[in-house]
Amino acid sequence: MEDKPVDFANGGAPTDDCLQRPSSPLVVADASVPSLLDSRKVSSTTDISITQPRYLPLENESTSSSLKFSEAFAHLRKTSSYVAPVLQEGRAPMRDSAATVFVNRRQKGNPMLKAVRNVGLEFRDGLVPDYVMEESSCCVLFLSVRYHLLHNSYLDERLQSVRKDDPTRYKTKVVLCFVDVDDNEVALREINRVTLLSDFTLVLAWSWLEAARYLETFKAYENKSATIIKEKIEAEFLPKASDVLTSIRSVNKTDVITLLSTFGTVKGLMNASMEELSLCPGLGAKKVRHLLETFQEPFMKQ
Repeated sequence: MEDKPVDFANGGAPTDDCLQRPSSPLVVADASVPSLLDSRKVSSTTDISITQPRYLPLENESTSSSLKFSEAFAHLRKTSSYVAPVLQEGRAPMRDSAATVFVNRRQKGNPMLKAVRNVGLEFRDGLVPDYVMEESSCCVLFLSVRYHLLHNSYLDERLQSVRKDDPTRYKTKVVLCFVDVDDNEVALREINRVTLLSDFTLVLAWSWLEAARYLETFKAYENKSATIIKEKIEAEFLPKASDVLTSIRSVNKTDVITLLSTFGTVKGLMNASMEELSLCPGLGAKKVRHLLETFQEPFMKQ
């Protein structure tokens, strides 16, 4: 056994020469020897018997030899669970007629159509009006004031064509007029006269967006009853009396409750004197005077 040098100055610790170990020689692979892990380097004449991965093509093969998606799953077509898709050629997509406005093809370049967002638009051949909500509900004719000034007989011809087609076909007939001229008073008066004589309703719009919103509103309310826009009439006594008495100047709902609780009925209130009205809390001289003038004024002027 060979003695190792010891450094007594360091307390008997071995020197650096003792800590060095001979390193193992590095093994360098020969580049001429094919690797077993790379199937691209393996030729058909190599004696190494390995199974080459199918997904890794050889060097002498092109990348087009890899399987395509349709080829990889082609075997699924032969299974019993495969159902071939049914192709419907030449069939237009279905539209919801409840949210679709039928448009005459003559309106194809109208800038208003770009502002329509809440309803669908479907161009149809054979339509006499410019826009139809449903077959028998509402029809719309579009007109701009500028175009009317250039062709003053156009509106009358279009109105007559709709009336000639079927006078009782549409319940609501509207002329949607786009006001694009500053000096429009005379033109609008003429348009209004022609429209009313043909039993149409005139609706004015000052922007393309406003005109589009009118068209969407016509579609949304085409089957609604007219009662939704009528004034609601109260059936109870107090709301009716309050509605009548508050129409008198400076009389509010609090005064109505005070007067009815004091005199009981409207008849008793109307027969009250100035002194009796003045005793009611919250009624000043001005309110009393307005009440008496209203009650004592004749309904018919002499």
